[in-house]
Amino acid sequence: MRKKSVLVLGIAALVLAGAAVGWGQGQPPSPPGQQQVRRFFGLGLTNYPGGSTKVTYEIWQMGQEKPHLYTLEVIQRGDKYDVIESTTLFDVVLGRVATGFGPSGAAGAMAARFERFRGGNIDLTPLQVLEEKKIVVQPNQSYYLPDGARLVTGEASVIAGIDVVIGVYTHPGFPGQRVEMAFTKPEITALLPFPPLSITEADGVVRSKIVLIEFRHTP
Repeated sequence: MRKKSVLVLGIAALVLAGAAVGWGQGQPPSPPGQQQVRRFFGLGLTNYPGGSTKVTYEIWQMGQEKPHLYTLEVIQRGDKYDVIESTTLFDVVLGRVATGFGPSGAAGAMAARFERFRGGNIDLTPLQVLEEKKIVVQPNQSYYLPDGARLVTGEASVIAGIDVVIGVYTHPGFPGQRVEMAFTKPEITALLPFPPLSITEADGVVRSKIVLIEFRHTP
């Protein structure tokens, strides 16, 4: 199918390393009727619509034999929320298991989670303009972004039971690097800490991969 082209004008705001691109973190206060659910490490789900949510991701980085599992549960109790995060690490030998911010444990889990934002050093900040202009990513289109970056999408697909559009992001300042990402509807995006899919590559080699494998939400 022939792809359409969309020119997205504007200057993307700079975001700190580890801040989300279009996934509700580091954003202004939530509109009336929506919530900002804070997680343990200081990041949150902005514009959270309420209800209880459970998501599980597989997170893999180069050098790992098996992906780690990351689970986030948001449980609504009246006007308050319980937020539970857990990470399952496989093939970790005794002596390298640590609590808190040791060589593995929480610090290692955070590094794995944020690898997709670094994208093999590729700059993802031009994607911010999509959220700023409230653009819902559509199938079979080319989005021309600030700084010469580009997002090319394919057919619609389904990941963990939710409808997504998968696109490939490139930036002229980072030749040989690309990020394959999945985008979904804004009402679903508000429930997710990360995209449903994110695969970073450098010179044709996959460096990291995040895949949503479970999604449940009760309003």
